[in-house]
Amino acid sequence: MNPRTFLKECLMQFFIITTFVNVASAIVGPVLMPGRTFGFAAFWSPLFAGLLGTLPSVVLYSKKELTLRQTILRKVLHVLLLEFILLLVGWLNGNISSAGSFVLFALMVLAIYAAVNLFSFLLESREAKQINAGLRALQNRK
Repeated sequence: MNPRTFLKECLMQFFIITTFVNVASAIVGPVLMPGRTFGFAAFWSPLFAGLLGTLPSVVLYSKKELTLRQTILRKVLHVLLLEFILLLVGWLNGNISSAGSFVLFALMVLAIYAAVNLFSFLLESREAKQINAGLRALQNRK
């Protein structure tokens, strides 16, 4: 994969992550921090979380095609790094204060990770179908 394609993919991931973080915050936020209200500065939080969620993607970059084993290893490393970074930042910010909130936050990160991967897969699958349909149309034109 060339660096430009990788950056484009990371940018797409950033916006998908940010959207899912927004939704997850609206659902889980009242459980972790009941009765808390926010000012306009809170709008930066999902963007910051999206950036933190995108940074560990560096471990997925490779100039050459990876084997299945290498891909799985990098994906596992990616999710572990993601969990570590986000749990650490959540704890340092005071968003995680108990074992229950720690587990809930970790599960939320895993759920968002799964949703982002599924959504990305669906987008890439749709793009692949369009490319294949275009190729079939070119082949049938001859």
